Amino acid sequence: MKKAITIVDVARLAGVSRTTASDALNNNGRVSEPTRMMVERAASALGYRPNAAAQSLRTATKGAIGIHLPEVMTRIDYYLQIVYGALEEAARQQINVTLITSQRLFGGHRPPVDGVILLDPLAHDTSATQLMDLDVPVVTLEPADGADQAGVVSADHEAGVRELLDHFVAQGASTPALLASPRSTNWGTRVQTAYRQWCREHGKRPFVTERTFGSDSATLAEAARELLSLDESIDAVLCGPDGSALVVMDVIQDSGRSPGADVQIAALVDNPALAYVDPPVTAIDLAPRPAGAHCVELLLGILRGERAPDEVVPLEIEVQYRASTRD
Repeated sequence: MKKAITIVDVARLAGVSRTTASDALNNNGRVSEPTRMMVERAASALGYRPNAAAQSLRTATKGAIGIHLPEVMTRIDYYLQIVYGALEEAARQQINVTLITSQRLFGGHRPPVDGVILLDPLAHDTSATQLMDLDVPVVTLEPADGADQAGVVSADHEAGVRELLDHFVAQGASTPALLASPRSTNWGTRVQTAYRQWCREHGKRPFVTERTFGSDSATLAEAARELLSLDESIDAVLCGPDGSALVVMDVIQDSGRSPGADVQIAALVDNPALAYVDPPVTAIDLAPRPAGAHCVELLLGILRGERAPDEVVPLEIEVQYRASTRD
């Protein structure tokens, strides 16, 4: 299949920036006439044609992009922070955002948007499937298996999992366990796969309990007790679900042991509270607000013909190291 010509190709041939090329072809900005003619010649030579969705966005036929967040994820702060980041970037670029609910889709309504952002789509999510079938570009935060995505924003979660597990060992732990989110998202699958692979490489038996997204504190506490009962040698817990690290700390304390000293704790999703508990909890900053902003930037770039389809944008995430034992 022949690669589609994008504004990036036009800009490269004309020897100008992507923004200048876009402005020249859309009569926007302060572009000199010689530069405009040079860009137009480059576009003609390459056979560049803006896609219909890009024209729709420019002429504000719809003038909006959609973000789909499954109802179960509205109870998870991490995903809400992603939405806030997306809204901030959309406001900066003067684009409206429509939050798409399952009820509207199931009611037969086609959302009036030029493109859609899906946040780590759940497997077998009927709404996500319906949105993928729309004739508009779709950008996903983390890949959606078997879907035709126009672009993806993705982080190296495997490296984050390995870094935390190695940190446990460096701090003297011998048997790390995983309190996991389900394998119904790309992130959930990759975390569990990375943990099990690390255990195989280090000759360790994996210990995993799993709970659904959006589980309440009581459900997570039950999972933590179940996990710790699997083997008395467990001396570290890697916490997947957002907020679960605080629950695990309580469960450890209730069992008469000391969080950090007897059982180390680390979180795969950072939370402001983790820096202030005693002891503070090391966690991965998944950069949710930048993630939302990157999704908007990528989708709008694709719609405007400024970004190449099938582009994968790396999301920088970082382990926030905090004291794991009391002095």
